[in-house]
Amino acid sequence: MTCKNRLLAILSLMLVILLSGCGSRETSNSAEATLEDSARRPDSEVGGARIYMYDQGQVTSEIFADKIYKFEANDSTMGYDLTIRFFDSTGRVVSTVVGDSGVIRENQGHLHIYGNVVVVSEDSSRLETDYLFWNPGTRKIQTDAFVRITDLGGNVVTGWGMEADRNLGRIKILRQVSGTVRETEGRIKP
Repeated sequence: MTCKNRLLAILSLMLVILLSGCGSRETSNSAEATLEDSARRPDSEVGGARIYMYDQGQVTSEIFADKIYKFEANDSTMGYDLTIRFFDSTGRVVSTVVGDSGVIRENQGHLHIYGNVVVVSEDSSRLETDYLFWNPGTRKIQTDAFVRITDLGGNVVTGWGMEADRNLGRIKILRQVSGTVRETEGRIKP
């Protein structure tokens, strides 16, 4: 083989190596981009959906949403324009929650509700906040946000941070509590 032919063979081999290396990197980058893109896209999208949450085979809540996006790999379901009904052990609705959006972690039973959150209990007590979290471990709704609670008698209590049972029967405001309590029929309502 002549010097010229060896040089052409070496240059050809280098060109093949360079081109194959670039091609595999592009394929690798393309595959990574596809994986990243699919991680951001929902696995499914549903309009006008209803989700039931269970605890030991018993329905604990029913979630209605105008739009739902499901991300299976992250155990995340995002819902918009939510209405949630919480049930007691007999299946009776004990409170209704509405919110602009929420994240549901079905496997864990966690529920985060955001934006213009309003909870109305069966006795017409009303809780207003910007964020709520349903903690299935403690069976309580919680928030660190500002809350305003109004009962049927017009009593108002406000503060920062709160924890309550799902029917608003027992409420604990964590910080900066203030309120207005009216006297009703000779006694003060709690």
